[in-house]
Amino acid sequence: MSDSLACLRCSSPLDLVGEQDFRTGGATGFAGMFFGNLNQLSEGILALQMYRCPQCGHVEFFLPQG
Repeated sequence: MSDSLACLRCSSPLDLVGEQDFRTGGATGFAGMFFGNLNQLSEGILALQMYRCPQCGHVEFFLPQG
């Protein structure tokens, strides 16, 4: 991913914050309480690169290259 990305809101250059992991899947609410730790078996991790605009605070996420 190029470091010369521009903000979609204000056109300022975006700063690379780094790679962030997000949990995906699993159950919430009563089902999550009912299944307890077994609920975590259906979860996954999605790693995304996060860019932030220093001017307006807009954030964008991209799949890591490679």
